[in-house]
Amino acid sequence: MSSGNTILASSPAIEAAPSVVKKRSRGFLLIWPAFLYLLAFLIVYPFFYNIYQSLFSYSMLTNTSKFVGFQNFVELFTRPDYFRSLLNSLFILVTALGIETLLGITIALMLNQNFRGKVLARMLLILPLGTIPVINGYVFSLLFFPSASPIDHILNLLGLAHGVIPWLQDPWLARAVIIMVDVWQWTSFMIIMILAGLSSVPQSFYELAKLDNMSPWETFWRITLPKIKLTLALAMLIRAMDLLKFFDPVFALTKGGPQSATETVSFLIYRYGFKAFVIGYASAGSILVWALIWVMSFLVISRVFTRKEKLA
Repeated sequence: MSSGNTILASSPAIEAAPSVVKKRSRGFLLIWPAFLYLLAFLIVYPFFYNIYQSLFSYSMLTNTSKFVGFQNFVELFTRPDYFRSLLNSLFILVTALGIETLLGITIALMLNQNFRGKVLARMLLILPLGTIPVINGYVFSLLFFPSASPIDHILNLLGLAHGVIPWLQDPWLARAVIIMVDVWQWTSFMIIMILAGLSSVPQSFYELAKLDNMSPWETFWRITLPKIKLTLALAMLIRAMDLLKFFDPVFALTKGGPQSATETVSFLIYRYGFKAFVIGYASAGSILVWALIWVMSFLVISRVFTRKEKLA
């Protein structure tokens, strides 16, 4: 035993280990200034400056500023357009997230099987994620362009519609179109996240399910879903946070119309800040969105992730 310990102690790899750790620590020290700079000027300063602006009544048109405290927040809650935009955002969140989750689970379960072209199919999933959201909105605006929509032409040929469909003029159809844009792009994200969760499920569980003569539906509810619950909750939380900031398709397709039916909170903040130049309202609105995202994230993490740790 003593000779073995002597050999290990005199091993070159063991002797070199402290120097390797020291070099790595020096590398981390070199990147800290850049990290602190980005943290300060991309996160901390904009956040606190936004809070500062929300406490003032400042107009870019008149270049006047007056301290009003929490008056901007109080007035926002009394404005009907703010509550309307909040309801629109929540409707888009629930609908888009529900569709993306159902499609994500279904397609991920299909792609988790062994078949020819499996790798190619997974690679094609990345394509929608690599496109710019506002560009997707402009592409869809061409697909649903009034009186020249190729979608109308196809539906008329199939006998499913007659004449021009007011996609972007009807409030409910306009909501459906902007939700469609988001579903087309971000379902891929849900599929990738769920596939990652499925890859961690041991195959022995499915073999035992076959021995117990479980149906595919029972296998999903009793084995697959509990094992991917944590990954699914994380994916849904990320998408929910992103959907509360839903802006690009609205800007490219509807500009909040028709009749403010698609005006989300983010677009309302944009309208306050860059159309009416009322910076106080825009800052207060963005702080409220941040607070809503923080509360939602706290509830999900404290409920799902803490419960997971207790079960473990």
